[in-house]
Amino acid sequence: MAPLVSVVIPSYNHARFIGEAVKSVLSQTLRDLEVIVIDDGSKDETLRVLAGIKDERLKVFTQENRGAHEALNRGIALSQGQFISILNSDDAYTTERLERLVSASACEPGSSILGSFIQVIDEHGQPLGIKRAYRSLEPWALAHPELSFRSKDDLRAALLTENFFATTSNFFASRDVFEAIGPFRPLRYTHDWDFLLRGAQNYPLKVVEEPLLKYRVHGSNTIRENQHAMIFEILWCLAVHLPKHLSDERWLSQEKKVEYFSSLVHSIYAFGCERLLVTMLAQGIAWQPEEALSLLQPRNELRQAFLSFIKQQTSEHESQAHAMASAHTANVVREFLRKVSAKIIYGR
Repeated sequence: MAPLVSVVIPSYNHARFIGEAVKSVLSQTLRDLEVIVIDDGSKDETLRVLAGIKDERLKVFTQENRGAHEALNRGIALSQGQFISILNSDDAYTTERLERLVSASACEPGSSILGSFIQVIDEHGQPLGIKRAYRSLEPWALAHPELSFRSKDDLRAALLTENFFATTSNFFASRDVFEAIGPFRPLRYTHDWDFLLRGAQNYPLKVVEEPLLKYRVHGSNTIRENQHAMIFEILWCLAVHLPKHLSDERWLSQEKKVEYFSSLVHSIYAFGCERLLVTMLAQGIAWQPEEALSLLQPRNELRQAFLSFIKQQTSEHESQAHAMASAHTANVVREFLRKVSAKIIYGR
């Protein structure tokens, strides 16, 4: 008999954390589940740790290293549950997470994509803060957040600004929803955001306002690897998805367009690479899926040109920021010396 929930765990070189991750699922208050681990070619002791966990609900599969998106797609294909939940091998669930999400799903009028607030922890499991969707611990600062989508109560609009679900570990939906959205695409850093942006075109988003997920921040998080490639993927997601969402009259009615486009101006963050974002939008990849996917191939010449621009632009942006900071420091020092001199000379 198929389980109620399938939890898919993509695993790669997380021997320090994989045991806690798996046990956090097996100890759920909801017992009707299966755990499918897809080890993506780990070179550490991950498989030995998994072999030491004895529970018939745990199934472990191995493959050569192909990336998280491939591990996720394989795990979902092998799963049998009515609902599918994802957990990365360095994160953990609170014991009641699945029960709460199944209950929240039952309260929805139709199929939806669910997540929760997040307890951010360090590599030792110590709490660092609570991420309340897009209301706290934002990935980047906006000049005027009060004018942006962050000031609205529209989860779909906020998703155009940032991936406030933060991680695939925060994904929970029915099998029908996963199958309708389709497989994760070959993005190393933003496969989760791309999946949500595709899903949000047809399914409502819901965030349970409890920290039901422990998201671990540590030195080997994938997101820390290559900033330039990460920025490219963020711009790619914006170029692919913004036109589709903003032309969806089911969501963005004529009455809301002025308000929402005004907010959009204050919502987009492009790491100083706005010209490249405009170029990618002008390329029309939102409506050319083959062209869009070709840009994800490492040897694509246009991709390489875009990455070179990002590298140059971010370097100039960092230099300007450093110069501004240095100038500010110099002004502070000069003002301090002026006041000290005035006090010495004039006694005030």
